[in-house]
Order: sequence, then C-alpha cells, then structure tokens
Amino acid sequence: MWRASIPAPLAGAVLALALTGCTGAGSTPDASEPEEASAATSTATEATGTEPGTQLDFGEPATLAWQPTADLTGELELSVESVVEPRPSVFDGWLRDDTMTASRAYFVRVRLANTGESDLGGQAVPLYLRDEGGTLGAPWTLGGDFTACQSGPLPTPFVAGAEEEMCLVYLVPDRGRIRDLVFEPTEGYDPIVWTGDVEAQRRRG
Repeated sequence: MWRASIPAPLAGAVLALALTGCTGAGSTPDASEPEEASAATSTATEATGTEPGTQLDFGEPATLAWQPTADLTGELELSVESVVEPRPSVFDGWLRDDTMTASRAYFVRVRLANTGESDLGGQAVPLYLRDEGGTLGAPWTLGGDFTACQSGPLPTPFVAGAEEEMCLVYLVPDRGRIRDLVFEPTEGYDPIVWTGDVEAQRRRG
C-alpha cells in the first residue's frame, strides 16, 4: 500500500484504501489486501486550477482540476489544515499491535469543497503522505465507529457546492516521519505540495 516516489512504484496499488472491514473496540482485525481504487486511472486536467508543482503551507487552498475516471471530471478546492501525530493507544482494538509497532501514524485534517459541476461522491482523492525517504502512502480506512479520525473517500453524494472537513489516517512504515502531503493523481505529474509543522496529540483530562 506504499510505493516509492513516482515513477518507480513498488508492488501494490497506492490508490487503495485498507482495513475496510474493521469492527469495533476490543477487536483486533487483520489488515486487508489493498483494493485498486477507481482513481487508478485518475488524471489531472490542466485547463483550470492550481499549477502543478505549487508549494503551499498548511491552511492554504489549492484548486484541483481532476479526472478521477475516464468518464468523470471534477474540480475540488482542497487545503491541508493540520497534521497530528496521535498516541498509539488511540488505535487499541482497531489495529493489531504489530501493525502499530512497525508504523508511525498521522491524522491529517483537510477541508474540501466541490467547486465543479460533477458529483464526486465516493471518490478517493489522490492525496498522499510522503515520508523523509520519498515514499508515498495512501490513507487507510478503519471500519466501524472510529471517532478519532473517520478516514475514507469523499462522502456520497458530494455534489456541486458541497463542503466537508475530513480526517485521514496515514501509517508510515518503519516508524518513518512525514516530509509533506502531495496531490499526485498520475505518474509523471508534478505534485502540488503542502508542508507545515506536525502537532502532537494532546492527552485528555
């Protein structure tokens, strides 16, 4: 579910969302094999929108002219609002202990608005976390009521004018650390990049 920085993909589809079958607290589900998302053929149109290669700070929006499938073209305004490194304990009962031991988790909060005309409901936005080694990773989805960060694709429906704030879960292998967040819909696309400070999750009480 991770791949080396484009254009040298590792085995597996990075446009996948994993762990779709997790149950609830107290269970320890296995990670499912990544499913190849419909966005695998996604392309970014260049007629409108933020220029490829643009560098942004957290909180700054980009307009993404995006073609997630051959017969669907849309436009999103997206900003990466914040990145938090959560305590591993928030995944107790949701991810296996060995998964967390081998990974470093990040919660990425984004703000999205459908500024085009197409319904983009259910589409996986190609926003990847890039680690310090240049490896890209797609967000994970945890099933059930994982209220800490309800990661997943765009809600259905997501029609023109719709707005949403979402939290995306990323797991970096080998306890790696984040470099930036990148919008990279196709191989060879000069990504739009967000950078900023990473926050530590605060303890309750």
